[in-house]
Amino acid sequence: MKIKLWTIQNEIGWNELNENGVLIPKEEFVESDFKAGYEWMKSQMSNRIGKPEKRTQFPVWAWYQHFDSNKRKPDLRKSGLLPKGTVGYRIEIEKEQKDILLSDFVLWHWPLSYKDYIADSEVEANEFEKKYGNTEYEELSKTEKNLIEKSWEKIFDMNFDLEFYTLPFKEKKIQATFWGLRKEDIIKVDKFIAK
Repeated sequence: MKIKLWTIQNEIGWNELNENGVLIPKEEFVESDFKAGYEWMKSQMSNRIGKPEKRTQFPVWAWYQHFDSNKRKPDLRKSGLLPKGTVGYRIEIEKEQKDILLSDFVLWHWPLSYKDYIADSEVEANEFEKKYGNTEYEELSKTEKNLIEKSWEKIFDMNFDLEFYTLPFKEKKIQATFWGLRKEDIIKVDKFIAK
């Protein structure tokens, strides 16, 4: 089954897609502060949707639900899609469901920042905070790190809904990742200047 998604690309991504017929993101475009989080996502994608063609490639990011189930595609009248004044492209695509990995955009910030535990309840969150407090991730034992990283997998559970963390499915901001964007995936392109 094909799923409709929207990806926002700058001119570099758009030109690569047009010149090569495919867009495969590279490490050089990943901010250094987020590299560990991206590597974690790559590992999850490999386990859940299959390995990339090249070990060095990074995910393409798109939106399944940019605001909620009623406003799925990114609104070009809003700011924050790209740096202000940047030429961008909102590319509507269809990908096979088996080739994409959906995740909760809000919860993604836990693994992206490579810290914190995603608890199953407010009580559990408070207990974890009390036990580990301000301990830096690097100072934790391997077992404790594994516990934290395992908790991050909740970002893929579209039914995970705790009011102090996230929202019900219909109200979630849901992102999609996949290994490559091909020209034949494209349905429609809207060029814009970021606000």
